[in-house]
Amino acid sequence: MAFDENRGIRPRAGSTMDVTVDLAGRPDLREVRAAMVGKLLPGAEADDRFGAVLLVVDELVSNAYRHATVPKSLRIGRASDNVLVEVSDGDAVAGAVRVVALRYGLRLVGQLSLDWGVRTDSHGKVVWALVPVKVFPAGM
Repeated sequence: MAFDENRGIRPRAGSTMDVTVDLAGRPDLREVRAAMVGKLLPGAEADDRFGAVLLVVDELVSNAYRHATVPKSLRIGRASDNVLVEVSDGDAVAGAVRVVALRYGLRLVGQLSLDWGVRTDSHGKVVWALVPVKVFPAGM
């Protein structure tokens, strides 16, 4: 069975450029990264990279695994020049994210992103980042 079927990676309805990953089973970050590149850069050469997006995905998903009681999902949507990364969890305490932001990981997210933030709703919180797409050859 493909990773998509096992882990719940699927394009959002009506868009071929959006992908959602179920994080409840805490899939390995290497698998998540590989699936994201395949879904968001169809037909890309093996040497193509978009490292800032992958670093932001790693940091936000790692934080959800480390700090959230119930990690829920990773959603990535690509517009022509930007990628919106959203990680949702079942914890509604957004203030804790701001405290963690003083540490290196979320500082890096802030440096790599055009903007980032946290929003809450009745189901928990979503930490998001808007990252510009920059494709570099692997050797750079």
